[in-house]
Amino acid sequence: MLKREEVKQKLIGWGIEEPTEEQISDYLATISKETKSAEDRANRFKADSDKVKDLEKQINELNNAKLTDEERSAKAVEEANKRVLELETTVKTMQLQKGLAEIGIVGEDATALVDEDGSLNIEKLGQIIGAREKAAVDVYKKEALDNTPAPDDKGNPDDGDDKGDPLTKDIVDRAVASKKAESEAVSIIDSYK
Repeated sequence: MLKREEVKQKLIGWGIEEPTEEQISDYLATISKETKSAEDRANRFKADSDKVKDLEKQINELNNAKLTDEERSAKAVEEANKRVLELETTVKTMQLQKGLAEIGIVGEDATALVDEDGSLNIEKLGQIIGAREKAAVDVYKKEALDNTPAPDDKGNPDDGDDKGDPLTKDIVDRAVASKKAESEAVSIIDSYK
């Protein structure tokens, strides 16, 4: 689970200059809610899966009474393989959505990132990361423009002493946050290869 400081850095990276404790708590609550929701859906799928298994067993018993031993065996193997594939896909999807929720990708973004076969949609992940990076750059450019001092009579910026420039520190902080977010995205992608 994300720590408060990690959430604060994410929010800063997304353009919120000074995230409040309430914003951090809201973000953590959202992630917790999405993670719990994914776990609840997984539990419902498991319960439904158990009911389906029982019904399939009853149907198979009725159908198998008419089949030879070889036909029954072949059919049982086919059905078991089909069901295993379905359950593996469901579990893979739930695990991926839970992992995405833990790193702050929730809601429609998380749903869009998971393909029908339960795999990560790399193209969509790239689009989401690109959109977030663009938003952060846009916010940074706006803040940089807002913080640019007005020129003096000669057209030179009148910014006085450049030592300890908060804008320079801000640039370094954002670069570090961006690199960390990029590293997290790469590790997620690598874990699903």
